[in-house]
Amino acid sequence: MVVSLIMVNDTMRLKASQLIEEGLLIVMALVMVGAVFGVSKGIVDGITNFFDNVIQGLGNLAYDLFGWVLP
Repeated sequence: MVVSLIMVNDTMRLKASQLIEEGLLIVMALVMVGAVFGVSKGIVDGITNFFDNVIQGLGNLAYDLFGWVLP
């Protein structure tokens, strides 16, 4: 009887530690997904700003070159 209680207690500890481990893995996965989305948002914002600056620069260049045509 004592041996079976020890085995049940060890089995419950094993299941509890597996649940804790899986919970920590899920939390780590969610943190990593958040980090990936944060980095990708920064990259997209950087690319958007780059092309906005290029378009604005080309517009200024065109106005400087041909602004006299349409005053």
